Amino acid sequence: MTAETLTRRRFPRMSSNAFEHPADRAALDALRKVPVLDKVVHKLVEFGWERYMRIQLMGQAIHVGPKQCKNIYKLVREAADILDIHEPDVFITNNPMVNAYTFGVDRPFIVLHSSLVDLFTEEELLAIIGHEMGHIKAGHVLYRTLAMLIILVTHQFVPIQGLANLALRVALFDWYRKSELTADRAELLVSQNVTTSVHVHMKLACGSKALAEQIDPEEFLRQAESYQDIDYSSLNKFYKLLFETFLTHPLSVYRAKEIKDWSQTKQYKEIMAGRYPTKEQESGLRACPHCQSQIAPSFFFCPDCGKNARI
Repeated sequence: MTAETLTRRRFPRMSSNAFEHPADRAALDALRKVPVLDKVVHKLVEFGWERYMRIQLMGQAIHVGPKQCKNIYKLVREAADILDIHEPDVFITNNPMVNAYTFGVDRPFIVLHSSLVDLFTEEELLAIIGHEMGHIKAGHVLYRTLAMLIILVTHQFVPIQGLANLALRVALFDWYRKSELTADRAELLVSQNVTTSVHVHMKLACGSKALAEQIDPEEFLRQAESYQDIDYSSLNKFYKLLFETFLTHPLSVYRAKEIKDWSQTKQYKEIMAGRYPTKEQESGLRACPHCQSQIAPSFFFCPDCGKNARI
């Protein structure tokens, strides 16, 4: 069954508070207390990396649209409609690493690697696109873009040295990982099929199209429990901390278990029944200077029109 044969629920005016993972908010609050963060954000804006990346993609990637990669474009339209956000630009780039990411602050865009498109079914691609749009709706893009630049560019990008630099990196990576848990929930809200979401994380862990029919979601979830059971030893906990501290994403088994557990909660069931916090109910809302939509004060761009809301 293809993605377009299904009728999925829409969530008009839904606030990202409806699906925000509590660990995401706690880690973001801790990140904002890092005193050097403002200097790094200033550098991000000063260097204009978003414009550079967009120009690069327009020159050597495929820009998805109504007449270009039409099947992918239908998934983009559907995911944006479900989450009730402005439709972002989506690019497909030739890359053997199975990955997708969201980049930018003023006009966030989504990049899908060609190997990812080849590996996943249409339903799974819809879930992945929903995941990336979850980052946009939740206002993650500024700090995620910052983290990506720290990873991809050089240490010289961060105008801070010594322990302050290390503290920023640890806090940034910690939040980056936990923001994925919020986006995973958006992924489930778009796919509306927990098995599809678990399959996404299994395939990301495996990376093999040849083995896609041989991997079992229940066994994968049991593997997640086995990973948790390793915590019986203090040394094992230390090794896990050492291993995970500078990862950009939570471990695949953990993400699969988290999304499975959330699918069984009252919170998820209430959202699916159409009962969820709306944008109008968020505290301290302000009007977007471009389209007048009510948005959270922490957002650097408007989820409705996609323009810079700090002008």
